[in-house]
Amino acid sequence: MKMKIKEFAEETNRLRAQMTPENEEYFGNLVVYLRSSRIAQDKVEELLLETAQHLMEAQRDGKTAREVFGENPEKYFQELIEHLPKQSIGEKISNYVMIPWIALTWMFAVHALFGFISIVFGAKPGLFNRISLFSILMLAFASIAVIEIVLRILKRESVKKGEKGSVFNMKIIAVYLGFMLAVILSAIYLHDKLPTFEVAPWLSLLLFAVGLAGQKFIFLRDH
Repeated sequence: MKMKIKEFAEETNRLRAQMTPENEEYFGNLVVYLRSSRIAQDKVEELLLETAQHLMEAQRDGKTAREVFGENPEKYFQELIEHLPKQSIGEKISNYVMIPWIALTWMFAVHALFGFISIVFGAKPGLFNRISLFSILMLAFASIAVIEIVLRILKRESVKKGEKGSVFNMKIIAVYLGFMLAVILSAIYLHDKLPTFEVAPWLSLLLFAVGLAGQKFIFLRDH
């Protein structure tokens, strides 16, 4: 029976717990590098499990990860990626929809929480009874930009650990900061031109519940 992505990850974590600290650090960097890449998720988890099994066999023979895979993690990681299929268009779309979906889900949770708190203390929900299209668009674009920056930093740092003077890729950060600035300026210009919606606390709570269900059954379902 074909293993699911979750089963691959669980078996990988079981083997990882048995690695020596040195081997676990090397393998941990590989995990970050591959999972933050644009490779199909099922292929990433399958390769990680195969690598963990290979590393454990070598460890039992007294070898380290660096002796097996080389002293240059970046070169080894890049060679691995060259032979893996990229994410499909559907996977890319799903990822870019999932990020703002999660951000908006928790935004409604905050609105519901403070809305109900206001009601309990006898005050009108006020601010927490209104949601502007401006806020929704800002949160959606900002969440995607932040995740993209974090993934690139994690990927870069996974192969730079231990190097003296390790620095972030400032070009990548500058590009995304420029993007964020453009989004903010556009939002400021559109702020008064975009509508505001009245959303009662109970409706925010319902939207939060729908958002959680969507995360589980649409985006995070087992493969």
